[in-house]
Amino acid sequence: MSTTTTHEHQARPLLRLRRQPGRIALAFMRLPRPLYRHGFGRLLGHTFLLIAHKGRKSGKRRETVAMPLTYDAETREAVVCSAWGADTEWIRNLRTHPALEIQIGAERYLPTQRFLSEDEAVAVGLEFRRKHPWRLRLFATILGWGDLGSDEAVREFVRGRPFVAFRPASDGPSGHSPRTTQRDSSAESLSRAHREHELHPARRRHGRKEVNEK
Repeated sequence: MSTTTTHEHQARPLLRLRRQPGRIALAFMRLPRPLYRHGFGRLLGHTFLLIAHKGRKSGKRRETVAMPLTYDAETREAVVCSAWGADTEWIRNLRTHPALEIQIGAERYLPTQRFLSEDEAVAVGLEFRRKHPWRLRLFATILGWGDLGSDEAVREFVRGRPFVAFRPASDGPSGHSPRTTQRDSSAESLSRAHREHELHPARRRHGRKEVNEK
């Protein structure tokens, strides 16, 4: 997200967390790990998920906790965002090797992953703002994201922050394809709905024009 060049109007993050995660942020995001490791992930519901990924250099298993911005109960797709940009270690690892495992709530599965397009990410961001306005304002204040009240501000925000969608690769050990393969992802559906919403005013104006001409 672009920042204002004048010092007076530049968003100032609390706790110095805007450019990279600080100790407080890292400690907070690590809290769900013991719950998942000891089989109590169900207590977290769909508030946090655990991403297991492979280190691109070490080859070792790494784990990252993220907060889903959307979760589709039917497709079981969860979308997360890298709050600190495209150069975070886990994003760079995912670009090199797909995620090894996802744990969310009581679920644990081998995922398929997909990096969202800009339009899809914008649609997810707008939906999150609609459903959780207070949570978005809190994060924006702590992390210094500025005012995300306009659609254009949300678009600027997502341009520098990758959004990733995860869903189960199969329904279980049988290896059958999941029941969701023929259904659009939740991010794709949101993006399409957002585009249609933007077109509605033009369609209504065109319809009124035709009526007047008659």
